[in-house]
Amino acid sequence: MGQCGHCKPVPRGLCASVYTTRGGSVFHRSESCEALHDGQRRAARFGREVHTPERVPVADAMARGRGACIRCFPGYRPTVDTRPCLVRVGRQWVRGLLTEWRRSADGRWSGVVSYVVDGEQTTAVKGQDDLRPAPTGS
Repeated sequence: MGQCGHCKPVPRGLCASVYTTRGGSVFHRSESCEALHDGQRRAARFGREVHTPERVPVADAMARGRGACIRCFPGYRPTVDTRPCLVRVGRQWVRGLLTEWRRSADGRWSGVVSYVVDGEQTTAVKGQDDLRPAPTGS
């Protein structure tokens, strides 16, 4: 039988308690994470409300659909099928994490990827031309 998120062991590479904000999309190892502060500065710059980080069980953060901050948890891989990749963002290639492949009706592939650019973590669907395998040893 399955276990609730609070009874299951903490996923490898994560910690039992993490920090989230009401407006964010990821969870962090500590409230001093620079990516968390970058997100708060960005929210303030765009006139959005800035929320105080709160400590929550990792099971709660994951149940709310939050992903792991790449800076806080660089070695964490959420599933067996997740793999490092390179993602084209504008004219540059950045390191990312491919979490899902999808095939469209026209036969082209796209992937769900997470990556960080200018301190902001993004999760997006990118076409096959914008994705490459990560160099060996990544």
